[in-house]
Parts: sequence; C-alpha cells; structure tokens
Amino acid sequence: MRDIRVAKPYARALYDAALEQNALAEIAADMDKLRELIEASEELAQLISSPVLSPQFKSETFEQVFADATHPLTINFLKLLASKQRERYLLAMMDVFSAIVDEAAGRLVAQVTTAVPLTPEQETQLTQLLGAYSGKQVRLENTIDAEIQGGFIVQLDDTVFDASVATQLQHLRQQLAHGL
Repeated sequence: MRDIRVAKPYARALYDAALEQNALAEIAADMDKLRELIEASEELAQLISSPVLSPQFKSETFEQVFADATHPLTINFLKLLASKQRERYLLAMMDVFSAIVDEAAGRLVAQVTTAVPLTPEQETQLTQLLGAYSGKQVRLENTIDAEIQGGFIVQLDDTVFDASVATQLQHLRQQLAHGL
C-alpha cells in the first residue's frame, strides 16, 4: 500500500513532464525497457533496492548505464529517485505510470491468466473480443499459472471471466456432491 502512495506522485510527475516535452512514447518505451532489464538483471535489481549504496553512486551509475540508450528525461527521473532515495519504489512507479498512460489513451488492461502461454493468434483474437466487449482498446498482460489446468481467466476492470478448467471441474464436483 505504501508503495502505491509513494509511486503515484512520481509517476504523475513523469507523465506530465513527458507530455510537456512531447516525449510520452519515448518515456513509455524507456519504462518498458527498464522493467525488462530489472527483471533480467539481478545486479540491477540489487542496485535499485540496496539501502547501503549512496544516492550519489546510484545516480552516477544510472547516468553511466542508461545515458546512451534512454531519453534524457528518463535519466533525470532515475537520478531524482536516487537523490530522494525513492528508487526502491521504481517498479511501483512504472506500474502507476503505465496505468496513467493507458487511461489517457482510452486503453484498458486485461489481466489474463492461462496454463500455457498464448499464441500470437490467440492474443489477437482475445484482444479483439475484449475490445468489442468493452468498447475500448485493450492491452493484455498474460500470467502463466499451471494450476488452472487449461482455459483462461480474464480480469477486465471489475469484471472477471473465468473459463478455466479448474473452475469448471470444481463446479462439476459441487453439482455431483449435491445431486444436481
């Protein structure tokens, strides 16, 4: 809960600054790349979360590592976080920033849980179906959970579509137990 409270003003400030500089697409791409790097690099994740490393060291490291591959606003944002010692909330800030961008674009995010990864064709078809249902552009975030056994679970705003094999089997067990 605290992560979100800290993340919101920083994410909003980044969004507003990106709009002012007409760099929203570049900053959004930077945030996506940065998330991938953090998830792929244990060293980067430790750098961001370490309370032992000085803000100055972190700021210099961010500049050295990202200066050539990211927008200057992204570098300034990372340096600001380091100076305020808020970099450990970076992932939460990225989530809030992404939500702000999606909302401003009239996009909904659908959380999709499947037992196996969706094929590109399945993603396209599901995106189109959910877009037709909601009347908005939909972006999928897929999570793999083998426990659902098959099918899918989709959460779109406050609506949940549960077409998982595990849930269907549970319903069958309940019907058999009650003699229906």
